[in-house]
Amino acid sequence: ANINQHGTIYRSGASLPYTKKLEVASAYSTERDAAGGKRPNITAIAQQCGVGRGYVRKVEEELNEFGRVLQHDERRKHNSLSNTGLCSESLSNEDMFVIYQLYLDEPSRTRSSYVDWLHYFTGTVVKVVSEMTISRFFNDALLHNGGFRRPNLVPFDKYRPDNYLKMLDYLEIIERIDPSRIKFGDEKHLKGQDLYNRKVRRDPITGVIPPTFTNGDFRNTYAVTGFCGIDRYSSPVWYNIYEEKNGADEFALQLEMAIASGFFRPGDVLVLDNASIHNGGDNSNLEEMSVMTF
Repeated sequence: ANINQHGTIYRSGASLPYTKKLEVASAYSTERDAAGGKRPNITAIAQQCGVGRGYVRKVEEELNEFGRVLQHDERRKHNSLSNTGLCSESLSNEDMFVIYQLYLDEPSRTRSSYVDWLHYFTGTVVKVVSEMTISRFFNDALLHNGGFRRPNLVPFDKYRPDNYLKMLDYLEIIERIDPSRIKFGDEKHLKGQDLYNRKVRRDPITGVIPPTFTNGDFRNTYAVTGFCGIDRYSSPVWYNIYEEKNGADEFALQLEMAIASGFFRPGDVLVLDNASIHNGGDNSNLEEMSVMTF
């Protein structure tokens, strides 16, 4: 190990941890904002973060090019792509732009659909751009592997205007509570995987897997109730899968089991949606235990 001129310990030939990169990026962004958008003093940031000027310039380049700093594996892939120019022989920059826009329009689109619509929009010859070229583009041409992934299922009613207003009220309340004392809970009927199992591609630029919007009804003979949180004094997740039809009585029983297991501690705040099974049936019998527990 060695010590640089700013007193930071480093190992020759080894990369600094990603947390240091985030620290430099945060300092750079703060100083740039303070300077009204002008380029900040690189030397001052290097001294503040205990790194060399060259390291700060590399972070600056990534912020300017990508709007964020890259993970080490993303940086390696970006350098590799810059040297090899994958897909450049078959796809022009315009072609790749169109393919990405087609992806944003429908993440579950088939490869043949990309080929057909690419030819429609740009006139690129189908024989040149095969379905295999489309696969290579999503798998290798950008920072993230854009292969198919199973998406999250998001019911349509989540975006109704009244739900949006409730979300704003929720954010105003929840920001006043210690995050480590917040526990979230919900239940779900285990159906939907057979009806909504079409996979979507991961976004090759952001790495995000877009959700699939579905009907909110997942009724079946099985159900799962789960609670989660980030309290270091309890497990991060408690859940139970059962065969009975889910309802207020069953949810009350599951909550009692979670309390008895020690998942909840005095002072915790349990966050639930306004489904009727959360405040009906035997749930009223939990008030005394909940007051003692939460």
